[in-house]
Amino acid sequence: MRRLSFLVLFVLLFPVAVAHAEASQDQDPPTTEDSVDQQASPELPPPEKPAQKTNKPEKPMFSDEREPDLIAFGASSVDFDKDKPYTRSTDFRLEYRFGYSLLSASSSWMNFDIHPIAGIQVATNAQKYGFGGFAFDWILFKHVVVTESESVGFFDSAGAPKPLGSFIEFRSEMEAGWRFDDGLRITAQCSHISNANLTQRNPGEETAGGYVHIPVRMLFGN
Repeated sequence: MRRLSFLVLFVLLFPVAVAHAEASQDQDPPTTEDSVDQQASPELPPPEKPAQKTNKPEKPMFSDEREPDLIAFGASSVDFDKDKPYTRSTDFRLEYRFGYSLLSASSSWMNFDIHPIAGIQVATNAQKYGFGGFAFDWILFKHVVVTESESVGFFDSAGAPKPLGSFIEFRSEMEAGWRFDDGLRITAQCSHISNANLTQRNPGEETAGGYVHIPVRMLFGN
């Protein structure tokens, strides 16, 4: 037991003793030989330090600024994958995509945001659709953009050759395209509209087309 006590005491006091000894050496007065040498040798100016290169911080790929509000103009082919020509048509879209992000995350090569969206969609076969939802936005390497959106809205297919079975319809859409430095985007899209079996009739429809997303500030100024 005594040996253990001595060992613990040694472990505790040894570092203190070493630190005290080093401090004592630093504070030792100079010897006479050192003082004679200092008097004999002239004082020399301290050597100049080499100039250090200042590395400018790299500009981050993504900044804290939010994406601009976008007005999207789109057109697409409806039922492009069906063999029944009478159900095919062309739709035209006007959408507002808010720059405000409900949730965001970023890394050195990717930005992710969730943006609210709202819009209208009118087809040449008399279909009309007004909707709102959310866009899940991925921007890769600052320019490649991939967006998945989910929307719900009121659908009017009165007079259309293919009623979709409900006045409430859901739209799922996938986009991919290019984002320019000024915020303008050009994307291709493929989407699906259906009522999620709210009624017995639920034929659904697929569309494929494209968008031009223009920042609001480019159209109306700041």
